[in-house]
Amino acid sequence: MSGYAIRWNNPSNLIRENGREFTETIERSAFDTSETADVVLFYNHMNDMPLARQKGGSLRLTNDPTGLHFEAALPDTSLSNDVQELLRKGILTGEMSFGFTSDDIRWSADKKSRTINHGRLFEISLVINPAYPDTSSSLRNQTQSEINNKREKLAKGNQL
Repeated sequence: MSGYAIRWNNPSNLIRENGREFTETIERSAFDTSETADVVLFYNHMNDMPLARQKGGSLRLTNDPTGLHFEAALPDTSLSNDVQELLRKGILTGEMSFGFTSDDIRWSADKKSRTINHGRLFEISLVINPAYPDTSSSLRNQTQSEINNKREKLAKGNQL
């Protein structure tokens, strides 16, 4: 599985947190991959549903001009097999999310948007409802066009 868990400088959907509503963007400087010693890939932010781990060598992160790119070697587990089937069937559409702490957040004057300039990333997740809709992931043994074709067939009521 590979894709972008974060895309730099692209605004999130509306976030509701502590009685506030705002959008958020992530600067390229926010997460230095050399500082991320053990990021874990989860399903839907659930600690008991790991799919890959940096420390174990099954997750690789790269900070490139587009965003935080990841590559994960998924294990042969029930969870992983279920996730792969959900992706193939279009039930999961590949959007990602991430968990982090930040020590450098800048708010706009009207407090309706914030920018994360620096922090510590501790997890990325394949999710159902992402805050950042432009994140993506896909299975490497299928092209995105193959996945999209299957989704279109499902939408038209055809069998796969």
